[in-house]
Amino acid sequence: MSDIPSSWSPLSAHGESCLGFLPGAASMRIAVLCERGCATDLRSDELERRGHVVHRYRKELELLRDVVRESFDVLLLDDTLRGLRCRSLVQRLKAFPRFDGAVVFVNCDDDEVRLAEALAAGADDFVGRSAGVRELEARLRAILRRRFMRLHTTPEGLQFGAYRFDPDGRLAYLDGLPIGLTRKEYELALFLFANEGRLVSRGHLLDMVWRRRASAESRTLDSHVSRVRRNLLLDRSRGFELVAVYGSGYRLDRCEEAVFTSPPAGVAPYAEAAGLCVRV
Repeated sequence: MSDIPSSWSPLSAHGESCLGFLPGAASMRIAVLCERGCATDLRSDELERRGHVVHRYRKELELLRDVVRESFDVLLLDDTLRGLRCRSLVQRLKAFPRFDGAVVFVNCDDDEVRLAEALAAGADDFVGRSAGVRELEARLRAILRRRFMRLHTTPEGLQFGAYRFDPDGRLAYLDGLPIGLTRKEYELALFLFANEGRLVSRGHLLDMVWRRRASAESRTLDSHVSRVRRNLLLDRSRGFELVAVYGSGYRLDRCEEAVFTSPPAGVAPYAEAAGLCVRV
C-alpha cells in the first residue's frame, strides 16, 4: 500500500476493552487521499496518534488499486486536490462490488454545488477546513455506528445468535457454554462477528487485531482463523459460516438454515489465568 509511515506504533493492549473491536467504538482503519504536507495530511498524523491505522495515498490511481483488494472503514478524500472530481471518484469507488467503506470529503470549501455533487454521488459526509481532529473523529465514528446498528448488546455481553461475547472477561460462549479460546483467538472472533457479512481483507485483520502491518504474518493469521472456525463451529452448524475469499480475506456469514451437531472433542471449557482466556 502507498506511503505508509514508518513511525506507526501499536496500541497498548494492557487494559484495553474488547469493545474497542466494535465498528465505530475505538480504532478505525482509514485510507487518506491527500497531498504531502497539506492540512489533511497533518490531520492524518493526529488520527494516528489517537490510535487509528492510517494508510496514505498521494495519487487517485493508487487508492483505486488498493480498494479492489483491501477493506477500509473510512476513506478520507481531500477536497482541495487539483483535478479531483467529486462525483466521478465517489461513483468509481461505490462501483467496486467489494467496497463498503464510508467516503468522507475533508478540508472542504464552502462550495454548495461541489458538496451537493459529492453527496448525490454517494459520499457519506463532508468536513470543512476549520474542523478539528476531534470533530472529524466523532463524525467518522457516528457513521460507522449507524452502519453497524445490528450489534446487539445485552447485560451479559454481545449476542450473535447462539454466540455470546463477554468483553469484561474476554470470554466466548456457545449455547451458554464457555469455549476455550486464547486471547488473540477471542479478539479475532469478536472482530469477525462485529463485522458480520462484511468481507474483511487480510491486511485489515492484521492491522486491527495484531496491531501491525506485516504481510509476513499470513501463516499466523490463517492458523488463528482455522482454530476460530473449528472451535466456534463456524461451519453452518450453529447458524454462521466463516469463509475465505480468494485473494482478499475472510467473511463471516449468517446462515438461514443451520445443521446442529455436537461440539468437537477439542472444544474445552476455559480457565482464567492472568486475565487471559486459555485452553485447559
